[in-house]
Amino acid sequence: MQYFQDVLSLTATATGLFDAYDLVGFDDAKITTDDAAVKGVAKNPATEIGLDVAVLTIGTARVKAVGVIAKGAKLMTAAAGGVKVVGVTPANPFATALTAAADGEFVTILIR
Repeated sequence: MQYFQDVLSLTATATGLFDAYDLVGFDDAKITTDDAAVKGVAKNPATEIGLDVAVLTIGTARVKAVGVIAKGAKLMTAAAGGVKVVGVTPANPFATALTAAADGEFVTILIR
């Protein structure tokens, strides 16, 4: 089950295709690299280029965990999609884990 609770959403004009709950970068495309800058979590899919889609920028959402994540861990993007625990010198930590998750499970994150 997916869910989100948003405090602030912004519009992204899709420059690439993505699914609902994918992490979206400031280029308005799906993030596919580790430690990328995050605009937010897509609330709806972008099924065509140029489509305006709401992106959750402050709030909570559930995303895929890459690796084991403990409650309270600082998170960054994972190249495989989803989030992972930040490394030693992350450039773009963007969220905090509100729940624990094993690799491949869903983790609830707080974006602020």
